[in-house]
This record gives sequence, C-alpha cells and structure tokens, in this order.
Amino acid sequence: MLDMPFFVRVARPFRASRPTYGVGDVLKLKSGGCAMTVTWSGPVLFASGNWLICQWFNDAGELTQEMFPEETLEPQRSKAQLSHTGQ
Repeated sequence: MLDMPFFVRVARPFRASRPTYGVGDVLKLKSGGCAMTVTWSGPVLFASGNWLICQWFNDAGELTQEMFPEETLEPQRSKAQLSHTGQ
C-alpha cells in the first residue's frame, strides 16, 4: 500500500445534471441582451454545473461566440409570444 500525504484528495466522479437547454435553442441573458443560439450544452471540467456555448451577431454584424453558465440564461421570447401574453 502506498503512503499518501494527508493533503492528497481523491476526486469524486463528476455528475452533471441534465442540461435544461440544447443545441439550437434561442436564449438571452437574464440580465438582457440579444438573442443567442446554443451551439453546445453540457458540463465542463473547470466549473460545476452545465455551461452553454452560444453564438449571435453583434451590432456590427459580426458573428460572436461565448460560453455562459446555464443559470444565467433564459429562453428568448418572440414578438408573437409577447403580443399573445399582452406584455
């Protein structure tokens, strides 16, 4: 048996919850912003929870991509959905 220093920890297997959103979903930041399309969804090694890679066109018309924690995003409501709910 190997002697290991007391500060060595054995990592537990990572179990991510099932992602709420999937590839192709159109989302926006809960804090506001433009519509973004999900291109990847799932766990990452560097942080807990599910993360999403989203793409959108910025004000200059350039394709932009960024990674966001799932809990910072919500579905983008279309104009038809907003008029239907009276908002």
